[in-house]
Amino acid sequence: MDASTNNEIIPAASFKQIDIGFVTPAVSIKRFVQCIWVIDNPEGSATTLNEKFYPDAGASLTFYLDQTNCEAQLFYHTQVCAMPWELACRQISVRFRPGALKYLFGLTFDDSKNQQIDIALAMVKQRDSYQRLQAYLIGKTISQQCLAIQHWLIELAENTDGAFQKWERMLYQSMNLLVPPQHLADQFGVSRRTLERQFRTNFGFSPNKLYQFAQIRHARSLLTSNSEALSHIALACGYFDQAHFTHSFSDFALETPLQYRKRKLSQIYN
Repeated sequence: MDASTNNEIIPAASFKQIDIGFVTPAVSIKRFVQCIWVIDNPEGSATTLNEKFYPDAGASLTFYLDQTNCEAQLFYHTQVCAMPWELACRQISVRFRPGALKYLFGLTFDDSKNQQIDIALAMVKQRDSYQRLQAYLIGKTISQQCLAIQHWLIELAENTDGAFQKWERMLYQSMNLLVPPQHLADQFGVSRRTLERQFRTNFGFSPNKLYQFAQIRHARSLLTSNSEALSHIALACGYFDQAHFTHSFSDFALETPLQYRKRKLSQIYN
């Protein structure tokens, strides 16, 4: 198990207070899985932390485990939210990339609200395999559990078609290289209408929404990793100017970029 922070993850303040580890996903599921994190909280040391969660068009499937029980909750959120993080048991959480829910589980969600559901109730075709996994996980070591969850996901990935691969290069350009939607359509030789339809079909969000998620994520990373002026960060993240950046960031993150920077730096260094 790799205890270092995955470089795709912006560390939360809670990471300083808990023993969190990151497991590198198997190569065959990396296209669907961003990271896997693990918390092994000793029995009797229950704690609750308040944390702020930022959407990126992905979703989290978290297994809650003890010696006699295994439950899993799927957290799909489209809006920034602050919520309590219960740490009373062992947790293994798989962070999925945009579009993975559809191709692995056949699930689609309303992109206008946050949702948390029992994965056993949501799945249809995968229910039997999930129930076998659920029964196996109880009482096993954390290494055995992580390995079994990945094997389960590998089996699901082997049954997917090639449609995801066709559009994931566009997704990468949009979310990692910050290519605006119109430029993306031009670059791949499709109409804007086709881009809109395919992104909603394959990833559950419009190209504009995915681009906004990417801009905010990149801005959050820059705000906490260097001391550059907000005007420079604004341009680096594809905003017209600092005023546009501040307005968009505040609407999305519920605090200004400067407030975010001060809060996060205080959490990191204090």
